[in-house]
Amino acid sequence: MTFLDKYNLLKQSVPVPAVIEFETENCEHIDYIYQSKNCYYCFDSFNLQNSVYCVACWGKNLVDCRLVLECELCYECADCNKCYSSTYLLSCNNCRDCHFSALCISCVDCFGCVGLTHKQYCIFNKQYSKEEYYKKLAELKKESPEKIMQMMQELKKKIPHPASQQSNSENCPYGDGIYDSKNSFWCFYGVLLEDCGYTFEAGILKKSWDMYTSGSDKGSTELCYELIESTHNYHSAYLFRGDNCTNCYYSSYLTNCSDCFGCVGLSNKKYCILNNQLTKEEYGKTVKIIKKELGWKYE
Repeated sequence: MTFLDKYNLLKQSVPVPAVIEFETENCEHIDYIYQSKNCYYCFDSFNLQNSVYCVACWGKNLVDCRLVLECELCYECADCNKCYSSTYLLSCNNCRDCHFSALCISCVDCFGCVGLTHKQYCIFNKQYSKEEYYKKLAELKKESPEKIMQMMQELKKKIPHPASQQSNSENCPYGDGIYDSKNSFWCFYGVLLEDCGYTFEAGILKKSWDMYTSGSDKGSTELCYELIESTHNYHSAYLFRGDNCTNCYYSSYLTNCSDCFGCVGLSNKKYCILNNQLTKEEYGKTVKIIKKELGWKYE
């Protein structure tokens, strides 16, 4: 049997947790949640509080949100960053008390707007006084959310869209939804990326490539390749749900491990191959044989 055959058999035989959660409190019906509390039906999120029905979020008091970072008191928002007390937003950054809007930056008290920057008291991109704004807003609140959304979508068709939605980022070509990042290539919906490539819904990464839903604010992941739903790892590759691991490869559901190859469901282990404990010398010798079998051209 090849190494990969043995690893696949091991994955089928080792029990793994039904859900992944670390440092959580009062969280129910969740999976892959870190450092969060009082959450219900939330997934792939960290540093989340008092929230329900969220995916890939970081914030407080969120409902029905996806891909929102450092947001609070938001409902039905997607791909937003640092927004507060807002509803039905898409790809907005640093907005407050905005509703049914898209592609807005640093706006306050805007309704049904698209592509505005540093604006206040606007409705469907039309400027109002404060008094006129709240009077018009009271009238619009009588309409159904579906009708208002339809009106905003009609406006959205007429407004030029930026090729990429980025904020406080440098040299990040061919990506979208990128915040506080630099020198990253083909990355989508990420935050605090540095020298990375081909990532999706990932954050706090350095010199890592081909990453999906990886990262947490307890520490950066660095020098990693092909990780899925893994956090705070170093110099590792082909991990699925690995946490705080170093020099680990082709492994799943590892926690606080180092120098492990082809392992499943281990915690606080070192020098293991296919879940078998080895000495440091045995491990180094066997890993070289496996890497040669896999066709690795580097150590």
